[in-house]
Amino acid sequence: MKQYFGWFALMAWLGLTPVAHARTLTQAQARELAVTVAWHEGIPVSDEHIEVDTMDAGAPYLKGFASFLVLRESTTPGPDTTLARYAVNRSSGNVWEMTECRRYDFAALDALRKRLTGHATASRAADAAERKTLGCDAPGKRPGKA
Repeated sequence: MKQYFGWFALMAWLGLTPVAHARTLTQAQARELAVTVAWHEGIPVSDEHIEVDTMDAGAPYLKGFASFLVLRESTTPGPDTTLARYAVNRSSGNVWEMTECRRYDFAALDALRKRLTGHATASRAADAAERKTLGCDAPGKRPGKA
C-alpha cells in the first residue's frame, strides 16, 4: 500500500495526476474557437476585408466570456458591417452567437474545444448558466443551437 501512495504522491508532485483539471482559455484560444465558427458559418475570415475584433478592450464585455465581433470593413467611406457577435465561454469553450442566442455544436468545433479545454461539450447545467449570463433566458429571446 505504501508503494502505491508513494507513486501517486510522485505523480501529484509532477502534475501528472489523472484528475481532469479545468482549463481557462486564453484570449487567443477563444479567438481560435470563434474563427472556427465563423468559417463554419461561411464567413471568409482570410479575406483582407474581414476582421475578428475583441469586444473585451480593457475588461471582459461579459464576465467569464471572451467576446468577438466579426466585421466586414467598408471599401468605401462609411460604416463597417457586423457579420456576427460571438461569446466564447472561457471554461467550457462553448461558442454562442450573442444576437441570436445560438450555441454552436459541430464536429470540428467539438474536436478543437476538446483539445483546448479537455472536454468536448459542457454539461446542461453549464449550458443553462451560460444562457442566463448571455441574457438568452429573457422574454422574447429564442434560444437555439447551431
